Amino acid sequence: MPLKINVPYAEKDLAKEKGAFWDKENKTWFIPDHKDINLFSKWIDTEKVSLIAKVPFWLGVTQKTCWKCNNITEVIAFASNNFLIYDYSDDDSDIKEWFFQNYFSFFSSPNYIDKEVLDIVCSRYPFFKLGFSKTVNSKYFANHCKCCGALQGDFFMHEEPGGEFSPIDMDGYKAITLIEVPYKFDLMIDASHSWASNEKEIFKYIRKSKW
Repeated sequence: MPLKINVPYAEKDLAKEKGAFWDKENKTWFIPDHKDINLFSKWIDTEKVSLIAKVPFWLGVTQKTCWKCNNITEVIAFASNNFLIYDYSDDDSDIKEWFFQNYFSFFSSPNYIDKEVLDIVCSRYPFFKLGFSKTVNSKYFANHCKCCGALQGDFFMHEEPGGEFSPIDMDGYKAITLIEVPYKFDLMIDASHSWASNEKEIFKYIRKSKW
């Protein structure tokens, strides 16, 4: 599926020459899925975006016990098994490029999320919003308890073995539902990503749902 890019009017002919197309309905330039994204890097704000999840991408939805009020609250995380990361080509290079990844990952501690996607997600999950984490001493888009409003930090859910989005067995994955986000374009986000080597087993046991 296509990726939106921000092309100034003066550069539209160059973008078209490289293979970009104009979407009249959404009033945006986009890259077809088969094109090399590195040809269009100048029109992607890499100061904000470090990951691009190809369509379809999902929300992982599960529950946890709030650390503050001890009530059960719903929590979500973006997920993909088909995404690109913006990183240096090798240890000695000072040039960053986009690299394709095809393993399953949950994304954590997002600092930036495409606004259109964020609006879609927050209309259904209003407890997912920008908040300040004392653990990392910064703000990111995080889950908040539906009962008391306390921020539910991503570190313990994503980094600790057995966390809600860091299962250590298939029972942990069975507790998660993957909901496909209804969006036409690829997701641009700035976040950390995990790695799951047993992707076939994950998709065998994890529940999937439409929006």
